[in-house]
Amino acid sequence: MFTRLLLFAAVIFGFISCKNQDTKTKEDATATNPTDTTTVITEEDNLSAKFFYRTLEGTIAGKPVVMHLLKHNDMVDANYYYTDYGTPIFLYKDWDEEGADSLYLIENTDNGNGLSPKIALYLAENEITGIWKSGDNKTTYPIKLRESQTDGTLRIRALSYSDSAAYLKFPKDTPILKSTITVVMATDNDPSATWFNNELKKILDNGDKKYASLNLPQTAQAIVNDLKNNYSKDVDSSLVGVTVDDNMPHYFLNREYITTSNVVHNNNGYIILNVYNYSYTGGAHGDYATTMYCFDIKNQKKLQLSDIMKVDSVAIQNLLDKYYRKRYHLRPRTSLDQSLFVKHLAPNDNFYFGPKGLGFIYNPYEIAPYAAGEINVWIPFSELATYLNPEFKERMGL
Repeated sequence: MFTRLLLFAAVIFGFISCKNQDTKTKEDATATNPTDTTTVITEEDNLSAKFFYRTLEGTIAGKPVVMHLLKHNDMVDANYYYTDYGTPIFLYKDWDEEGADSLYLIENTDNGNGLSPKIALYLAENEITGIWKSGDNKTTYPIKLRESQTDGTLRIRALSYSDSAAYLKFPKDTPILKSTITVVMATDNDPSATWFNNELKKILDNGDKKYASLNLPQTAQAIVNDLKNNYSKDVDSSLVGVTVDDNMPHYFLNREYITTSNVVHNNNGYIILNVYNYSYTGGAHGDYATTMYCFDIKNQKKLQLSDIMKVDSVAIQNLLDKYYRKRYHLRPRTSLDQSLFVKHLAPNDNFYFGPKGLGFIYNPYEIAPYAAGEINVWIPFSELATYLNPEFKERMGL
């Protein structure tokens, strides 16, 4: 089970135990309403700040790695790859560990025993050091990272908007709403950066025309504000026809909305983003999904799989089956529908790539039960060489 599920348990626990407390931070220039209570966090300049996005380079176990790290207070989204292998390893916060100047993360991998490696990162102003520890705690390696000096396709920073609201109509408990949008955005002053930011805006507003006149950060802030302002109406509508005890906790009326975007690849004229959306709107658990977006900055287009390769459905299906079994430790003769809803994996539109391979993500309920988490299958480019488009191979240096 993927460790994103740990996040959901923490979110629900936070609803039960937290109080409605807001803290103000540095206001972003896009905030125009002096009475607005939205918390706007702007990126700081050093690695010990409460909020930042950075591309980091360094070593784990003496081997070179590249890491994309997004930190927003106690929330973390990160991924890294060994440059010799190129397979992205996604990291999520270890909620069992806390440290004022440290990050504790869990890898979205395991060796078949259900135990995922863990990473502890110690943040200094200009450097990150730490320890990588195997899932069985038997092996440790040192980590040393610094901000990358390599020019990517675009220069990227991040900003975050969050807010909360309380429903005050019950005498003994107070349901709350929390909403956070943390987005990366291009800072270059050129048409490519403008196009990229507009594409991200489209992802956030999902075609809602009321945000048409706003730029990317303004759209993020407006969405957070709208969720807050509509919360009381949302709860009222949820209670229509429902008999509730005003003196009992009303956990099902809590709401949580999280949108986070992080970089997976930023080179070769491409930028790949993973956009994670989580929502809790009552019930036993929240819903979540990760969507990958592959952008060709050079040609200003969102990539389709056909832009990367000639899709031979049978061949790709066989490779997906092969690498699913390898990653999830399924024996060759065991049918996939022993653990999935399907007997064979087909490529979908939720793909991404890195320097040395192509990945596909299947979200909960797509091909497996919720408890299975996200299914992530990675195929090395060496297996796809005959299918890759020549222009893509040239740009990726394959």
